[in-house]
Amino acid sequence: MSFFEKFKSALQQKWLEYFQANRSWIVLHSREDVDTPDGGSRPCAYLILGAINAMEPRTRDLMVPFCQLNTDPDKIVEVLGLHFDPEKELVKRSEKTIQAEDAGVIPLLPDSEE
Repeated sequence: MSFFEKFKSALQQKWLEYFQANRSWIVLHSREDVDTPDGGSRPCAYLILGAINAMEPRTRDLMVPFCQLNTDPDKIVEVLGLHFDPEKELVKRSEKTIQAEDAGVIPLLPDSEE
C-alpha cells in the first residue's frame, strides 16, 4: 500500500471518529448535505476539511498544493477518500468488527444437547 493510500485510510478513520464524537451537533447543522456514491449524504466539504486539518498536521501541509491544483473543496474531499456517508460507514465498520470478533470466538465446550 502506498503512502497516500495509507494516509487516506488514516484520514478516513480520524474523520469517522470525529464525526461519531460530534454527531449530535454536526447533524443539527447539516442543512447542505452532499449526496454520496454510497446512496447517502455527507456534511459539506468545508466542515470535513476543517476537521481533518485540525486533527492531522500532515493534511495541513498538503492543503496548499491541493488547493493550487483544484480549488473545489468537494474534489479535494473526494481525492482524500472522504466522499462517503459517515453514518453508513460507521454501521459497516461496526458490522465488520462484530463479524471479525465472532469469527475469532472458539467455544471452550461443545454445545450440549438436551
